[in-house]
Amino acid sequence: MQCIVNRRDQFSAVGRYWFPELSEIENLEKFGAYSKFPGHGHNYVLFISMIGELDEYGMVLNLSDVKHVIKKEVTSQLDFSYLNDVWTEFQQTLPTTENMARVIWERLAPHLPVVRVQLFEHPQLWADYQGEGKQPNLTIRTHFSAAHRLAPNLSSDKYGRCTQTHGHNYHLEVTVAGEIDSRTGMIVDVATLNRVVEDYVVKIFDHSCVNEDIPYFADIVPTTENISRYIHGLLESPIDGLGVKLSNVKLFESHQLWADYSGEGMEGYLSISTHFSSAHRLAHPDLSLAKNTEIYGKCARVNGHGHNYQLEVTIKGDIDSSTGMVIDLGALNQIITDYVIEPFDHTFLNKDVAFFNQVVPTAENIALYISNTLRSPIQELGATLYKVKLVESPNNACEIYAADSESTSVNAAVSQPVLAIV
Repeated sequence: MQCIVNRRDQFSAVGRYWFPELSEIENLEKFGAYSKFPGHGHNYVLFISMIGELDEYGMVLNLSDVKHVIKKEVTSQLDFSYLNDVWTEFQQTLPTTENMARVIWERLAPHLPVVRVQLFEHPQLWADYQGEGKQPNLTIRTHFSAAHRLAPNLSSDKYGRCTQTHGHNYHLEVTVAGEIDSRTGMIVDVATLNRVVEDYVVKIFDHSCVNEDIPYFADIVPTTENISRYIHGLLESPIDGLGVKLSNVKLFESHQLWADYSGEGMEGYLSISTHFSSAHRLAHPDLSLAKNTEIYGKCARVNGHGHNYQLEVTIKGDIDSSTGMVIDLGALNQIITDYVIEPFDHTFLNKDVAFFNQVVPTAENIALYISNTLRSPIQELGATLYKVKLVESPNNACEIYAADSESTSVNAAVSQPVLAIV
């Protein structure tokens, strides 16, 4: 079975958008404040996603080794650097966020099984690069405040206060895909993209009552799924006019609930974020303390350690034309509570959860167990489990795509214990 593991890192650097063949005024017109001497700087946050099969110890990679590779090949060279000069790739093509993500990929790919490089310039702008043959993505983040009620098709008996008018501080992420210009290093002019989103979405939704002020929602339930789909429709044509493709709209109703829509008919994605606090020890009962320490380092210490785990569960399904939902949200929350939170929260996983008496409770194994446990109950609600993401710490996370884990049953994992390290 393949797993994706994520490693977070960061660096601080200065860069300048400047063409020597242009005058100062021409550079200012083209790049704005980004052209000013000596440059501008950011605290960049970098996420490297890697994929692989579990080895004989259940490891995709030893993340301690990964950390050293990223430092040697990337962060030690970029940290406190002047980007235009530090790497030759930035002398011909400007060090934009999307171009930096591409070059980081190219420098890490010979050493690591990279499937994605995600680089944040700041919390409102980041780039994703997934390798040759795939268009890089650029994402902007903005927000609006709006009121709504889940009406007219939903029962107050079932949906309670959500059928009353209430409001949210919505956060909107708009992702576009395109080719990186060989000279500017840009997929699209970010200022122009921000204006499009402001004009076509934020001005319409901000400080509105969605049911009353936006005619489309007079007869359509303004769920997060339906609003994200509607926003995609508003943006698709004007973004095409910028020479890029609208790849995805992600709308956060809160930090615990968001929807994704990528333009595929009525198909949408709904994600729930929750958490549990658990202790664990990375040590297999059939191995000696010395061997476990060799494999797992300090994570094998006999009394264990613990984490505040963040769990994200993503569901895929068609948006129901009557309810506006991919899945019954209340029922989904109850399933996650009953099958995951109650059994896991405030426990020592090795001792208190029977499955982990023989299976080492690494992030990969916990995520796999959760995926296998949730799949059937979610199917019974008429939707499909798409992904389980488990964040063990700010620097380490694991993703299990449910389709990839279907052949790995819980019973099989019990009969053949899996060892993994995060």
